[in-house]
Amino acid sequence: MSSTKTIISISVVIAAVYLLKIFAFPAVEPLVYYHYCSPAKYFHGPSSKSNIDSLLNLFVNSASIYTYNNLTVNGVYGLYQCRGDVSSSDCVSCIAQAVRLLQSDSLGESGCALQLEGCLVKYDSVMFLGMADKMAMVMSCGKPAGYRYKSDELTQAKVLVDVVTSCGTSYRLERSGQAQAVAQCTGDLSATDCQNCLIEAIQRLKLQPFCGTSTWGDVYLAKCYVGYSSRGAIGQGN
Repeated sequence: MSSTKTIISISVVIAAVYLLKIFAFPAVEPLVYYHYCSPAKYFHGPSSKSNIDSLLNLFVNSASIYTYNNLTVNGVYGLYQCRGDVSSSDCVSCIAQAVRLLQSDSLGESGCALQLEGCLVKYDSVMFLGMADKMAMVMSCGKPAGYRYKSDELTQAKVLVDVVTSCGTSYRLERSGQAQAVAQCTGDLSATDCQNCLIEAIQRLKLQPFCGTSTWGDVYLAKCYVGYSSRGAIGQGN
């Protein structure tokens, strides 16, 4: 093979790899629900940062097999979890994005939690696995339902919020017509702690003054979340 043909062949391979990276890992910023780091705790020395990076890299490798896992590396405790309806390939992509953001934005904090639209990654130097934690991370509600909205669907969505707490699984989804409610706990919680976390989340959601008439609402606590939505707005594209 001539040198010209060799160069052309190599160029084609490089172009193919570049295009594969673009389509397999598009440069689209993920939707961040919350990014919280312990403000007053920092690791000291390069070995500590190395332990965090090792743990986060293990998460990416593990995500190709498990949608939830908790791991420990030299005193750094961590877990990751994908949303219950996320595919295996999307789970890997989400965890990889979360790890990339944590590694690029970290200032040396000893504990961080990052919740993206499809997954959660959390680590800390203090043991937290298996422990209940109902700290409110973020709550949000959609626009109020107007007079053209199908109020029965909104009512049904609120009913489904209570229904999801009665299920016994980590990921819970209930639908009725165009209304739905979803809930999930982190995989390290016991059934009792999961139930208590979801009850707390629902109470917080119902106490939000604007969520009572909103077409959707979400509440994320440290180890569980609850959300509802209804799409009965007449003549609107939602």
